[in-house]
Amino acid sequence: MTPTPPPPGTGPLQPRPTVIRRLEIAELTTGALMVMMIFALMLTQATQRHLPVAGWVWTGELARFGLVWLAFSLAGHLVGRDEHITLKLVDFVVRGRALRAVWILANLVVAAVAIAFALDAAELVFGGSPQTTPAMNIPLSWTYVIPMVGLGLAALRALANTLLPRPTSMETFPEEQNP
Repeated sequence: MTPTPPPPGTGPLQPRPTVIRRLEIAELTTGALMVMMIFALMLTQATQRHLPVAGWVWTGELARFGLVWLAFSLAGHLVGRDEHITLKLVDFVVRGRALRAVWILANLVVAAVAIAFALDAAELVFGGSPQTTPAMNIPLSWTYVIPMVGLGLAALRALANTLLPRPTSMETFPEEQNP
């Protein structure tokens, strides 16, 4: 069975640096934990509806926050592996150095936007708002910590993409490759 060649303009597959691979594993682990937390909370909430006891209101609130945190905690991973929502038309029209220039420019734009959003999230985290969440009664500013970190990681990963070779959807971790 012959391997499928990479898409035009992407070049040969090159291994990612160890730091990047470990960061990807940490991001995926965080995402998996968030999914399991959301599932457990929603299952708890659904089960409570059929029991003759008062339900915990905080389960639904934490599940909603968990969904938002899931999206932001995986933003850096998606940017770093080029798996976020993009328009791939340029990949089929432009080749060689021009494709690399478009790749770098696109990542610089993503980094700039992510930095701007991360700064806004930092303002919400450190702004000292007296508001609390309705059910859990935790400071609302705490809920913006994960989006701030996720956007910061997305900005760093986009900046790293300007220096690293472009990943392809066929790239895998070394331990996943067939000998």
